[in-house]
Amino acid sequence: AYTVLDVAGEKIGIFGLTTEDTAFISSPGPNVVFKDATESAKTAVSELEAQGINKIIALTHLGYSEDKALAAAVDGIDVIVGGHSHTLLGDMEGAKGPYPTVVTSPAGDTVLIVHAYEWGKYLGRLNVTFTADGKVESYDGAPIFIDESIAEDADIAAAVAQYAAPIEELKATIVGQTAVDLEGTRELVRSEETNLGNLICDAMLWKTASEDTQICIQNGGGIRASIPAGDVSMGQVLEVLPFGNLIATFGLKGSDVWAALENGVSQYEEQKGRFPQVGGLRYSFNPAQPVGSRIVSVEVKNPDGSYSPIDLNAVYKVASNDFMRHGGDGYDVFAENAIDPYDAGALLADAVAGYIGTYSPVSPAVEGRITRVEAVPAELPPTGVELPLEQVASVTILLGVTFIVLGIYARRRERSKVI
Repeated sequence: AYTVLDVAGEKIGIFGLTTEDTAFISSPGPNVVFKDATESAKTAVSELEAQGINKIIALTHLGYSEDKALAAAVDGIDVIVGGHSHTLLGDMEGAKGPYPTVVTSPAGDTVLIVHAYEWGKYLGRLNVTFTADGKVESYDGAPIFIDESIAEDADIAAAVAQYAAPIEELKATIVGQTAVDLEGTRELVRSEETNLGNLICDAMLWKTASEDTQICIQNGGGIRASIPAGDVSMGQVLEVLPFGNLIATFGLKGSDVWAALENGVSQYEEQKGRFPQVGGLRYSFNPAQPVGSRIVSVEVKNPDGSYSPIDLNAVYKVASNDFMRHGGDGYDVFAENAIDPYDAGALLADAVAGYIGTYSPVSPAVEGRITRVEAVPAELPPTGVELPLEQVASVTILLGVTFIVLGIYARRRERSKVI
């Protein structure tokens, strides 16, 4: 879809794109189709150009890397205003690239890409001058940091206060305390074990204990904030878990648990939301291995606290959230192979709040539930493939030691012959 704006007598075409991953990172239902973003962009540009419009902006929710690929693949786009990857651009500390990022289109034209990080922390500003035929001629701009120095709009502040009043009491309710910072940083919950991920899974297992649940799997993308040590309010819990998910419980064969974890680490490099935080089990994975073969080991926690290797043929009782149970974040195995699922359990946020209140002050730790391993491949790569320097050194040392041992052995045999 697109729209055309009249800006000072100039026609500006604007079209939107969202990631095809929306089909499984959200809950759009079975009747919504997400088409290829690149092909959709080409169609939109063609239709706009047919109306004589030569200044075109793409408003996207694809991610920074995907926006750069789009700019390099589609002619006719002048500016991409992007989101989804929470990317900070500019010259400040932590920025992932320049603002704007400049990419050359297939036709050799300049395409400007801007992102403004996340959660309203920055307001993007980009000034662009076009030539008469709609080419980018010059540009400047930078993200504007939003802090106390920027005055509130009185009308907006009044409207917010009006709608916020009924829920402020709930948000301010103290549900318990935490003795430690609860780590929910986006990059961490999508790539490694965190104490907040552990607490959420422990809360789910605690809340569903009457159903004899054994294992919890929670997508890291469902964890949206951290909580500092001290009092914990219901508002903070809702910031961590804002989606209103319910706890779902179901049976699952051990082989399907393994498959679910494989899905969870399949996009580890991209820090996608499917990364699995867990409870009641521990697993190790090797991101250097091919997708589908990354899980190295899975062990299930026994009632006495010890761990045993997962039985691929046994059925385990699993707790997760209803978004994942219906196949969200690529967990098709939950949707297709769940045994006697129940999807209308307690609100996940309420369960976490109740758990914190019951066990305050909580002090969850990172305890080895998730281990990343880096193993040297069992087989050498095909001839002509360049090994990393560390592996070359290891192989060289090993061969050197082997030749020394063989040399010593040969000399001893020669001596024995002489005697």
